[in-house]
Amino acid sequence: MRTNFILGTALLMAGMVAGCSDDATTADASTATDTGTATDTGTATDTGTATDAGAATDTGTATDAGTATDTGTATDTGTATDAGTATDAGTATAVIHGCTAAMYADRSATAGDRTVAFGGAAGLTYTPKCLTIAAGQTVTFTGSFSGHPLRGGVAPGETGTGATQNPIANIAAGTSMPFTFPAPGLYPYYCVFHAGSGMVGVIQVR
Repeated sequence: MRTNFILGTALLMAGMVAGCSDDATTADASTATDTGTATDTGTATDTGTATDAGAATDTGTATDAGTATDTGTATDTGTATDAGTATDAGTATAVIHGCTAAMYADRSATAGDRTVAFGGAAGLTYTPKCLTIAAGQTVTFTGSFSGHPLRGGVAPGETGTGATQNPIANIAAGTSMPFTFPAPGLYPYYCVFHAGSGMVGVIQVR
C-alpha cells in the first residue's frame, strides 16, 4: 500500500515536471515568434533614390533652341538693297536750259566739230544747243554778238545750276569767239536779248 502511494506520488510529480517543461517550451516562443528584424523592411522598401528621376526628366537644356532659331542676321538685307549711290547720276543727268542727257551732241572725238552757230540762218537758237566735249577742249561760237550778246550762266527764269568758274565770257561784239573748258561740268549760256525766245544752251564737259 505504501509502495503504491510512493509510486503514485512519483508519477504525479514526474507528470507535473513534464507538464511544466512542456509549458515552458510552448510558452517561451517569444524568441521564435519575434520577427521584428525579419519584418523590418524599412531599408528594403526605401526606394527614394531609385524613384528620383529628377535629373533624367530635366530636359531644359535639350529643348532650348533659342540660338538655332535666331535668324535676325540672315534676314537683314538693309545693305544689299541700298542702291543709293548706283542710281545717283548727279551732274550728268541735271537738266539745264531744257538739255536732257539724250539731247547732247557728242563732239568729244579728236576730229569733232566743236562749233556753235547762232543767229542769221540759224535763227534765234544755238546749234547745237546741247554739246558734249572732253575736258581741255575748245568750243568756238560763231555769229553776230552785237545782235545776240552772249552771257555765261543760267538764263533768267530758268532753273538749274551750272558749274562754277564758267569760261564763257560776256561778249557783245564780233562774230567769232573760242572758249576752252579745262574742267568737267555743265556750263550753261544764253543770249541776253532772246533768252525768253529759247536762245539758250549748255556745254557739257566730261
